[in-house]
Amino acid sequence: MLNVKILILSDGKYGDRAILVIKKKFPEAELILLEEEDPTMFLDEVILKNDVELAIEHADLLILYVRHPDVVMEIVSRGKPTILAINFGLGFLNQSIELNPKVNMPISMCNALPDTGIDEIDGYFEKFGNPIYKIKLEYNDNNTPIIKNAELIVESPCGASRASIDLILGKEVTPDTFNLFAINIRQECREPVSVLLSHDEMSESSAVKHLLNLIEAIEKEDPSLFLPNTLLGEYAGKRREEFKTKNLKQLF
Repeated sequence: MLNVKILILSDGKYGDRAILVIKKKFPEAELILLEEEDPTMFLDEVILKNDVELAIEHADLLILYVRHPDVVMEIVSRGKPTILAINFGLGFLNQSIELNPKVNMPISMCNALPDTGIDEIDGYFEKFGNPIYKIKLEYNDNNTPIIKNAELIVESPCGASRASIDLILGKEVTPDTFNLFAINIRQECREPVSVLLSHDEMSESSAVKHLLNLIEAIEKEDPSLFLPNTLLGEYAGKRREEFKTKNLKQLF
């Protein structure tokens, strides 16, 4: 799937970082900027330029960082496998799917799984989406675990997971290290504003989701670190409970 032709369409607000990250695994990915339209204004007609139509025609997968629903619906009508990176709500998604069954709209681009049943979209989400880490630990003279190596099997398309994992290499496995990681994720998060969650809530949920996945990867490497009644065990338990209770029902 690495030779799939991905076309990112944006009105200039989002997608600039995504194209840089995505091209590392999908070298033929392309970004085209569309004219920005006021999303509160109804458009009687949407006309796409010839170069945009041609790029859509030759693309295998579209990723839309476009904020005007009329423009999005016009592009969706082209029938290409399409990921809506901006969440317009369930009603809009249902309308889109009626027009084009190969449409997916994840709650967030870093919380997506390759289970849509659409080959092109699942091929993308196998590389970019819900982060999956592979961790290698080593132990110092005091038998304290240290993160020796961290591999990203799946990463966030905005680059937040890549930038944050580099910060904790060589660090001890402690709550302070986890907090450093989560704070950086939150700062790096470039998730578009969703109609379901505010930007702050989306950034917060992204940080917690990344953190829980990191904890899970470390726990697989050494389950004894997270036994009940241990410092790390209690820390992980609290973070998991927070994720369930912080008004994030939409993320499951």
